[in-house]
Amino acid sequence: MKEVQYPLIFFSFQHITFLVILWSAAVFLAIFLSRKYGFTPKVVWACMLLALLSEIDKIFFFISDTGDGFRLPAEFLPFNLCSLQIFFITALALSHKPQSHTILISFMYPALIGGGIMGSVVPSFVFDHHGLLDFATYRFFIYHAMLIFLGLYLYMSKSIKFSSKSFGYGFLVMSMIFIFAVWINGFFGWNKETNFCYFVRPPAEGLPLLNMNNGWAAYVFTFAGICLLIYFFCYLPVFIREIKCWMADRRHKIQFFSNMNEKNIY
Repeated sequence: MKEVQYPLIFFSFQHITFLVILWSAAVFLAIFLSRKYGFTPKVVWACMLLALLSEIDKIFFFISDTGDGFRLPAEFLPFNLCSLQIFFITALALSHKPQSHTILISFMYPALIGGGIMGSVVPSFVFDHHGLLDFATYRFFIYHAMLIFLGLYLYMSKSIKFSSKSFGYGFLVMSMIFIFAVWINGFFGWNKETNFCYFVRPPAEGLPLLNMNNGWAAYVFTFAGICLLIYFFCYLPVFIREIKCWMADRRHKIQFFSNMNEKNIY
């Protein structure tokens, strides 16, 4: 397979520097703001403004004159998991009671973290079009770091009471988005560049696991499995907490009935 040449090389010093600095900043800010303020809509508003500015900048970068007016190429429409978050973050920010949107936050928490991580690790969008001298490169990495931050913040600030039911809600929404992505890719099938949610082909060539070596079905199931694994690990602290509560409650009941039996004996 011919090696693909990108303006910015995968896992180069520059790429790793982006990851280390921005991921560290995302974790630090999430911990600091959640401990200092708890859950506040102002943080969601700030993320919404950053997301909208990022999308507007992307539109002006890629919009072009087709001879019949200026149009944005279909492949740059916001139908990837990370770009879809613009709509979800905006809906949460404009809500009068954001904490009442339990289903939305149940989905956003792992999707923001997982999407931000995967997008930063395999940033084919940036590597295909930009280099280190382009502002769009920095915008891309900052946007995905913001997604990681917001996902962590929603969990650490206890925006809702996360539970195993939250996992089910979020998984249902994620499944619906995957189906939606297949339909959207089919709708824009006339444009060979469209690859929303990376369902048409892998985000880059030569990736381990995420490749077409064993056909499209094997690729999609592998990709879905990786997403599910990230999703599960995001909810692992919730599962552990619920198991600990269940075990403590069980021990309490056993102790209670044991004490009752002792009283009856005497």
